[in-house]
Amino acid sequence: METYTGKITSAYRADVVVCGGGCAGVMAAIASARNGARTVLLEKTSCVGGTAANGLVGPFMTCYDPKGETQIIKGIFDEMVRRMEKKGGAIHPSRTGQVSSYGCYIRLRHNNLTPFHPEVLKMVMLEMLLEAGVRLHLGVTVLDVEKEGNRIHSVVAFDGNGLVKIGGEVFIDCTGDGYVSLKAGVPCEMEDEKTGLQPMTLFFWIYNADDKRIEEYLSQDEENRYLPYHKLIEEAREKGKFPINRNKIGLYHMPEEGQWRLNTTRIQGLSPVEERSMTEAYIEGMRQVEFLMDFFKTLPGLEHARIAQSGACVGIRESRRIRGHYILTERDLVENTKFEDTIALCSYPVDLHPSSGSATGTSYKKERTDVADVYEIPYRIMLPQGTENLMTAGRCVSATHEALGAIRIMPAVFAMAQAAGTAAALCIKHGWKPEDVSLELLQRTLREQGQCLKYETEVNR
Repeated sequence: METYTGKITSAYRADVVVCGGGCAGVMAAIASARNGARTVLLEKTSCVGGTAANGLVGPFMTCYDPKGETQIIKGIFDEMVRRMEKKGGAIHPSRTGQVSSYGCYIRLRHNNLTPFHPEVLKMVMLEMLLEAGVRLHLGVTVLDVEKEGNRIHSVVAFDGNGLVKIGGEVFIDCTGDGYVSLKAGVPCEMEDEKTGLQPMTLFFWIYNADDKRIEEYLSQDEENRYLPYHKLIEEAREKGKFPINRNKIGLYHMPEEGQWRLNTTRIQGLSPVEERSMTEAYIEGMRQVEFLMDFFKTLPGLEHARIAQSGACVGIRESRRIRGHYILTERDLVENTKFEDTIALCSYPVDLHPSSGSATGTSYKKERTDVADVYEIPYRIMLPQGTENLMTAGRCVSATHEALGAIRIMPAVFAMAQAAGTAAALCIKHGWKPEDVSLELLQRTLREQGQCLKYETEVNR
């Protein structure tokens, strides 16, 4: 193994350094800055929003209880959605209801989703970041961390011209793959991509679909509605004319008439943290998009659909997970474990797409899920072992494979990230380490800033 030594060409500091400008990073940075911390956000691409923007991943899954009566994820997420709605770029989840075209007609916990336009998402995220006073750096790729003992004092990144050092007091890893945590020596886990890891998907977006014809066709029988075009897919598969390991066309209506977001490609057996695998994943994803656009010519309502855009990056359901001060388990979700350090609520089921085969994640035949109607997410899953001033938010938090299958959805990510950013700002204000944050103060601050932490309280208001 060769060693390379580079020269640092510039340096700057902040109170809080957020690494990764996807959904988690944007929310953590806004929360941190609004609560008084000098905050830097580093993003490797040329825009914020991560897979929701670059990858077209959506809609935002449910932020309500299963009955659709109580919104359980609010805070900055709800503010963002309402801003998007005012610009005509989203439909608030209070208006999307239960089984609907916005949720691919899935019955199990796909109520009250948020369809959105990715360009409006980028606009609103930028507005909110700049209003909060976040120092945003795009085109900056984090390469390494510098530590003294268990404390990170800076990250080293490449900004397009040279190596730059960004110092801080608290760091938040929102890279999705837990890259900062890995470089800091945090123990991490990842399922085997051949036997356990959830597959990846390249989303794409179509227009000129016939909404009325789609609705008429899918309403013919129950299986056809909840597994769209399943029978036609299986007929084609038997003839060797459907090579994708999918048993339905996953289509989600967007805010605009005739436009749908497609979650149908399936890329199995590749690693989300290896460059060659991700290159292969993108190539395979584009092949599948091209095939599907041709296949749509045989499907009622999609015969004249045209492609508007494909994701600029592949959507990743899971990769590295840190080992934190607590590991959230499926049992916690089933039994609704009551935590002293609750920082978010969620209601989404354990949704595991298979590493092989064509089965879907949440099946239309499942009328119920074993997880509680609403369950709690604790602060400790964002605190990596072996570090004093690092937190995580997003899909790299400390959870089992099964638990992550539930809390990986974007509304839960937004809620966790708001808590991480708020906690980081409290650390700066009071001189605390993340693990020493006053839980009473953190929870009170989150509630004051619009977040829900107790489902029973919300119901009984």
